[in-house]
Amino acid sequence: MLIQPNSVVFDGEENSYKVLEPIGNGSFGYVYKIEKESDKSIWALKTLPSNFPNSEQLLSFQNESVMAMKVSHENAVNYVFVHDGSKYSELPPYIIMEYANGGTLQQVIKTAIRKNEFISNKDLLDYFHQLINGMEHINSILIHRDIKPDNILLHNGIVKISDFGLSKIVHDGTRQMTFKGFGHIRYMAPEGWKLEKNTIQMDIYSMGIIFYELATLQHPFNLPHHADVQDWRNAHYFTNPPSPKSINPALTTTMTQVIMKMIEKSTAKRYKSWQEIRNDLLIDNEPPTENSKIIENMINIRLSKDISIREEQLKQEKERQERKNYLKMINYQYANDIYNPIKEFIEEFNRRYTGGQITMTPLNSMDSSEIYTKIHLVSGKTLTIQLKALFDNDFIREVPSQFDRGITHKKVVRPVLRDNKKILAWGYLKSPDNTGFNILLVENKEDIYGEWVMLINTNSGFGRVRRPEPFPFEFNELEKEIPLIYALHIYNTEVLPLNIEKFQEFIVMYN
Repeated sequence: MLIQPNSVVFDGEENSYKVLEPIGNGSFGYVYKIEKESDKSIWALKTLPSNFPNSEQLLSFQNESVMAMKVSHENAVNYVFVHDGSKYSELPPYIIMEYANGGTLQQVIKTAIRKNEFISNKDLLDYFHQLINGMEHINSILIHRDIKPDNILLHNGIVKISDFGLSKIVHDGTRQMTFKGFGHIRYMAPEGWKLEKNTIQMDIYSMGIIFYELATLQHPFNLPHHADVQDWRNAHYFTNPPSPKSINPALTTTMTQVIMKMIEKSTAKRYKSWQEIRNDLLIDNEPPTENSKIIENMINIRLSKDISIREEQLKQEKERQERKNYLKMINYQYANDIYNPIKEFIEEFNRRYTGGQITMTPLNSMDSSEIYTKIHLVSGKTLTIQLKALFDNDFIREVPSQFDRGITHKKVVRPVLRDNKKILAWGYLKSPDNTGFNILLVENKEDIYGEWVMLINTNSGFGRVRRPEPFPFEFNELEKEIPLIYALHIYNTEVLPLNIEKFQEFIVMYN
């Protein structure tokens, strides 16, 4: 049965409640205002996903519900009853909880934006301390995992944190049922994106973003509405937000420092407990001294330096991560398209031939910049496959200026194939007598992994020196020879799509 106005629901002691009207909806379902029929007191009901995929997830939800029912604090929405769908089989899962009459923290922020007025420091501190108190209690029992302004309610001026312990059963258009917990992407700590163990520090980070929004009336990353999941992930990983004080000059340096430390990307630098945050906020209560203005100025200078240092560190970390992902992509492509098919061919030969074995060196680590594979044949000969990832920094060259003769400047001159396809990696297969061919991974606008091509090189009639055919260009030749592929030259080069049979031919030939 669907829950709707005029429906009747029950709590664990079989007290009946009449559903009055809808008052909102969120990640989990609809929220209704309900009235306890015995004393006419007002409560709230939140509907939950109507089924669980399996008994394991139902049990996990039941365990989580038991923990959530233990939360009892002035600054948390207290649950009266969590229905998992079993006690009243005609009713779907739902929660009966305290009713809050003052809207959400998100509405507080929107009201301040509409008035174009920052929230006063006095009110900010009141919000901060109430949120700290509530989260400290909640975290003594469980990790919230889905903190956002919409989940923080107000009742007669008192902050009430809600939806704790429920992120395990989220299921909407953008999230999947998960028992790891996946908070809203605008508020999720960097380690949360890696699906690491849920910790208090994740909740501290999420709440730090809310503190930032309350203090500045804007999100620290302030991405456009069309930003996607990857944009938000990168922001949490690599973007250093501006100092809250640069947006709201009325903030104290203490409040600024507290907020920035709450949203530190490194857990080693982030607060580890709510008590630490509470203690630091109390610094502003210390009486001023004759040195206070000098100290304040010193702190502001230090904070500016810290921001610059942090920005440089994040830039370097982003470059490291991008390089690592790039190398993983190349290594994955090599393993998937070249190494594994050759390995399967060799394994079949080894199963059928009893006179010896062809062996292959194992794959490099997946973030290696140079791939090196040796194929040791039964004949005793060895084929070598070698591949190098290419980076812009490898091709910074001095080029002449278009306008000033004799003047040069540095420029990235990245090798490309016809149609301006950037080369991502290059290398070769080489036999003991230096025959072979080149292998290139080139950019493909329609495929993020790129595409492989082969260069089959032979002698033309213009050269004096004859090389064994077909031959691979060496690494130190490739930069010079690739632009000449389609020109009249001492070598002829045929550019072909990857064909694993070419590798097999060399194995057969030299085995």
